[in-house]
Amino acid sequence: MGDPAAMAAVTQPGSAPAEGAPAGSPRAAAGTTAAARGRRVTFSAGGAGRRWRLRVPSLVRRAVVPILLIALWQVGSSASWWSTEVLPAPWDVAHEFVTLCNNGQLPSNLWVSVRRALTGAAIGIALGLALGVAVGLWRPVEEALDATLQMLRTIPFLVVLPLFILWFGVDETPKILIITIGTALPMYINTMSGVRTVDPRLLEMGRQFGLNRLQLIATVVLPGAMPSILTGVRYSLGLSWLALVVAEQINAQKGLGLLIYNAQSLFQTKILMVVVVVYAALGLITDVIVRLAEHRLLSWRSR
Repeated sequence: MGDPAAMAAVTQPGSAPAEGAPAGSPRAAAGTTAAARGRRVTFSAGGAGRRWRLRVPSLVRRAVVPILLIALWQVGSSASWWSTEVLPAPWDVAHEFVTLCNNGQLPSNLWVSVRRALTGAAIGIALGLALGVAVGLWRPVEEALDATLQMLRTIPFLVVLPLFILWFGVDETPKILIITIGTALPMYINTMSGVRTVDPRLLEMGRQFGLNRLQLIATVVLPGAMPSILTGVRYSLGLSWLALVVAEQINAQKGLGLLIYNAQSLFQTKILMVVVVVYAALGLITDVIVRLAEHRLLSWRSR
């Protein structure tokens, strides 16, 4: 009478095997084991313990929360939970984004800002990598530099902004310098930490094989510290966009900072939200790029 495609039995501690199950059969054995342990046993079609699970792609799972937030944002704007003059609806922000792209304001200013951020980040990451390796390998270098670098790390961008304007003027130099400092210090911290976790026995083995100092760094130290180095790159690139916001307060004639300044002066909240979304997208893109690099460079960890 019962459908053999899917059956389930729940047993309590000390109960007998499932009724009707032949002695010695897999089902009776499963029921007896469950009775001893007080656990639920599930029988399904195609064999005991087999369950059908819906596999959701990772990209879909990652997109759920942002989509829900945007939907809530749209619902709140449509229901007048707040004034759209203060926080415009997502549809209005999207329309403003298309308008800025069509009139050329967003692409031209975006390119200038991306160039500034990537230039400063490239210099800062290279500098932080070199300092992290040197401090992590040689104690005299650590004693000479680490305390100073740790003090610089705690100084906020906005504090040094007026000094940079006074020292370097209002051209591109102070903007690039702020981004360089903002990215170099986290890169230095992560690289130094990674270098110090390299197994000293690997270093000694490299010396036994006759590797000189540069070869040792290239073939032993950097590969061993690569997880921490990539973490530093990821963190530094994220900070480069934060430093860019501060840097473009220095008399920016082009860039996203100029759009922010003009929109703030004229109370154009739609343009402000467009720039916020662009900053978020830039941060997400750089994070995805570093994640892909991690997956490729650190593929040995999954073996």
